[in-house]
Amino acid sequence: MRDKKFVMDSIKMDLYRAVTAVGDVTKPVATLSALSFLQHADSDFDKVDLTEIESKLHNRLKSLMRAMSSEVNEPMHRLRWAEDVLTLRCML
Repeated sequence: MRDKKFVMDSIKMDLYRAVTAVGDVTKPVATLSALSFLQHADSDFDKVDLTEIESKLHNRLKSLMRAMSSEVNEPMHRLRWAEDVLTLRCML
């Protein structure tokens, strides 16, 4: 088991990177980069024991990952999706 704070900080950074890959509507969506960061964050959740709230946030991340392909095509949906990921990050 790794240090929980280290792992949580790693997850937060991956979520931030996913937001920066998607959130700027003046640039093309970096879908593969964002998905890679989200998958890394998802796998990091499995490295530590989670509280009930952290488990719910992990489930929310999985939901956002599934919704990514349909949500990032239109600029307003893209911003809302990025905002949801950033909110998830803040809740950690």
